[in-house]
Amino acid sequence: MELLSSEDFKNTKIEPGWTAMDYLLEVVRVEQEKMQEQIFVKEKKNGRLKRKRRIQENNNKNKRLITSYPSKPLLPEGLKRHIVENMGGSNCVLVIQKQLFLSDVNPQASRLLIPFSQVESHEFLNESEVDRLKNKEAIKACLVEPSMEEIEINFKWWNMRKNSMYVITTSWNSIVKNNRLKVEDIVQLWSFRVNSTLCFAFQKL
Repeated sequence: MELLSSEDFKNTKIEPGWTAMDYLLEVVRVEQEKMQEQIFVKEKKNGRLKRKRRIQENNNKNKRLITSYPSKPLLPEGLKRHIVENMGGSNCVLVIQKQLFLSDVNPQASRLLIPFSQVESHEFLNESEVDRLKNKEAIKACLVEPSMEEIEINFKWWNMRKNSMYVITTSWNSIVKNNRLKVEDIVQLWSFRVNSTLCFAFQKL
């Protein structure tokens, strides 16, 4: 990815009360938007080339090709069975499906960003949990990896003026290492409940 320049921040409005964390999160937001734009342009270009080849291959059949996007996969049966039968979990809900950026796999940062704009639904949280997060209190939760290993994480809310997000910290570097995560990998984060306690399941597609 190209390095950020002052031009990338031309639409950023600096507020007088910003803290060092606000500046850092704004840099992360701009970095992700720039990377998403570059990936979109690349995929759009590749998509046109692929469609052109398909049209040429099927020209003699006089078929019109239609590009469709697959629906989001469901939670794998093995992982779902482990949650339900071994952990006594219920109410599995997809929180987010996202493409990983450099900021998500950087060992110095050690956190997964979950932008509100990409969250499927915020209803996986109850009122008490929302209040705790708004008060900048981290929620300790269990996260189940694809290997069925369970690991403790901290789930937080970073409240920014322009782009609030949930964040997973604590042990995230271990999750990256265990699952060999890298930039552009597609991952899913699911939530579920065990005796009303918030838990998560992680899946690499």
